[in-house]
Amino acid sequence: MARQRSWQIIVLVVALVAIVLLLWLKSNGPKRTVPLASSSAAAFHGIPPEGSGGDPELNRHKNRWSEPASYTDMSVPQIIAFDHSALDDAGRKQRSNWSATATAQAAKYEQMGVRVEGYLVAAKQSGAESCNGESETYRDDHLWLAASADDQKRDGLVVEVTPYWNERHPEWDLKTLTRLAREHTRIRVSGWILWDEEHADEVGKSRGSQWEIHPITRIEVAQGNGWQLLSAENPL
Repeated sequence: MARQRSWQIIVLVVALVAIVLLLWLKSNGPKRTVPLASSSAAAFHGIPPEGSGGDPELNRHKNRWSEPASYTDMSVPQIIAFDHSALDDAGRKQRSNWSATATAQAAKYEQMGVRVEGYLVAAKQSGAESCNGESETYRDDHLWLAASADDQKRDGLVVEVTPYWNERHPEWDLKTLTRLAREHTRIRVSGWILWDEEHADEVGKSRGSQWEIHPITRIEVAQGNGWQLLSAENPL
């Protein structure tokens, strides 16, 4: 009887030691790294997807860190002509306060990945923005894509390189993009559709629409009868 009790005590002690060891490994063992592009909890240099201030939901759309599953070929005029009647009614309200109609109208297009050809007519770096945590270091590059080489910014589509994608593609540096814009180079950009409710007063003055491609996930430059991917292997 005493021997059986001794074995029971030994088994209990071993089980307790095993539980303690498992708990320690869970807290202190190696951590699994979640890829940035697929984790909503991830941050870019400490900046979360919702940014800091502004409209958190708009910022999450600006900070998409994954590529669309597919791209639809479209033109600059087609995107500018996307319906936005309900979005106009929503104005500058935060997305959490939008009507169901406005939310559905934005979602119809913002789920789209598109590929658009046009002429790069202007490029500049933005100031600090809430989507980038008001950082002075990590800022968007704003590009203007137009249907004609003679068009102005007011005729074009705003397409944006965000800090995350710029870090992945350092060859998309502002110096290169500014040179391509100065030459009104024909380019093809791919990325996500976005409605930016913050720029209604700029339409017809410095942009053709509040619809944007934001973020850009791929840039190609016309070369002869084809396209050259602007990449580390093919810098311009």
